[in-house]
This record gives sequence, C-alpha cells and structure tokens, in this order.
Amino acid sequence: MYITEDQVQQHLSIRDCIEVLRRAFALEIINIPRYRLKSHNSLMHVMSASIPELGVMGLKSYGTSKSGGSFVVLLFAETTGELLAVVEADAMGQIRTGSASGLATDLLARRDARIGAIIGSGFQADTQLLAIDCVRDFDEIRVYSRSPESRLAFLERMQPQIRARLIDCDSAGQCIRDADVICTITSAKEPVLKGEWLRPGAHINAAGSNWASKRELDTDAVRRCDFICVDHLAQSKIESGDLVAVFGDSDEWNRVSELAEVVKGKAGRTSQNQITLFKSNGIAAEDVAAAHHIYSRLKP
Repeated sequence: MYITEDQVQQHLSIRDCIEVLRRAFALEIINIPRYRLKSHNSLMHVMSASIPELGVMGLKSYGTSKSGGSFVVLLFAETTGELLAVVEADAMGQIRTGSASGLATDLLARRDARIGAIIGSGFQADTQLLAIDCVRDFDEIRVYSRSPESRLAFLERMQPQIRARLIDCDSAGQCIRDADVICTITSAKEPVLKGEWLRPGAHINAAGSNWASKRELDTDAVRRCDFICVDHLAQSKIESGDLVAVFGDSDEWNRVSELAEVVKGKAGRTSQNQITLFKSNGIAAEDVAAAHHIYSRLKP
C-alpha cells in the first residue's frame, strides 16, 4: 500500500495521535537510535523500531540538504517481514512530534495549568500548539519567535484553531515568565530559554533540536528541573544537546526517565511545585505507531 501526505492528514489528527502514542508507549518497544550518513551535498537519516504487540516494525528515512528534505516510512509485518506500506511522512513527522509533546503535557503538566508559551513559529510549531491546547484548558498561550513577520503569520493562522487566546510577545523572557506549560521548537544553536524565567510547577517540552551540538535550554534551566524524561534514553545520549551539555558522560543520566515509564505510571511529577521537562528527539517507534494507525484505517 502506498499512503500519501493527503491520506496521512485525513486519517491522523493530533488528538488521535496523542492516544496512538499513549498506547504504543504502554507496550514493549524495540527502538534503534537515528544514525546519519554524511555525503558530499546532503545527509541521509535512518531510524528503525519494532512494536511486536502491534504486529509491526519499520523504519523512517529522510534526506536533508540546504534546499530541504523528504521523509518516508516503510512499515513491515513483524511476524513475516512482509512490506505492508510505504508512507509519505512529512506531515506525519510534524503531527507525531507535536503529539509527543501533547502526551507529555497531559502526563506531567499541572491539571490547573492556565498559561502556555511557545518559542518558535516555524513548520513544527503548529502541532506543538494544537497538541498542548488539546490536553489543557489554557486561558492564554504566548508566542515568541525572532521574526515578527513569521510570528504574526503564525498567530493569524493558528488563532481560529485554538481555544485559548494567543498573545504576541516581543521577547523570550516575556513569553516564558509565569507560564505553566512551555514548548521550545526552534532551530537555535544556543539556548533560548533561561532557567531564571521558570516558575515553580512549570512543565517544559523541548522539541526543537536533535543534535548534540545544539541547545534550546541553558544549564540553569536543566538544573532547575526536578523531573526529566525523554522519548528514548540511548538516543538522547547521542543527540539531546540540552542534556549532553549538562550531563556529559556522568552518572546524572541515571535520573532521566523514559516517556514509556511515565505512561506506565512508574515515574512522573510527584508535587505541584516540581518543574518537569520532556526532552523530545523524535524516535522511530513513534513513526511506526503512527504509520500503523493510518495503515489500519486504510487497509481493505
């Protein structure tokens, strides 16, 4: 079966994908971290996973260059190795990235969260905003990005889709201070979120970077977090620049949980005043689960 971008968007809503990921992380996941092949003019990225209880395994592969990228997921039967589907995965990657933050927010953010914040207004910011709006009843969600033009376009595009009132902010600090739920979704190489801006009880989704050399959170922000979880620990040690810069090769990684443990109730927030962090890198198991959901809806 060949599944197009249009079919992905028709059969995978943010709300559905949050629940798809919740179910997947409750199961056994076999996940291989992303690896990258560097060629003369571009990069080839490959990541793979199996979810035996769903009966599927697969890989996501994409090439990137200065001119952009193209994403595809191959879905196989776990029992026979048969190719089940080829899935165009640009939109799917955007949806599952936002949905992972939505799931983490639902599990870790305070139930009385009323102020949201988004740093970034690019392609991936849409689904971050939609996902957190799905799981909490915000009064307002603040938005900051470096480009006023991009920020204004984002606000105009997204306000009709969001229950909360969107607020235009002129600085990252103005955006973050007193926020209950924060999403960073930028291409920044240096931190855009400072620990001094965080209020007790805040939850952070750091989803913009999957390179060890890039950071969205400064050291103080990471140090202030009482609970940290990631989508996959082995992959995070390779490409979570926010954590690698602070933990290095130390035993401090022992205090980092995986999202699956939170889903299963084995770890998570234990008090209202704790600051919690979900460092998202995006793993193949999320793509396999999302692809399986779409395939299940479309197969004869």
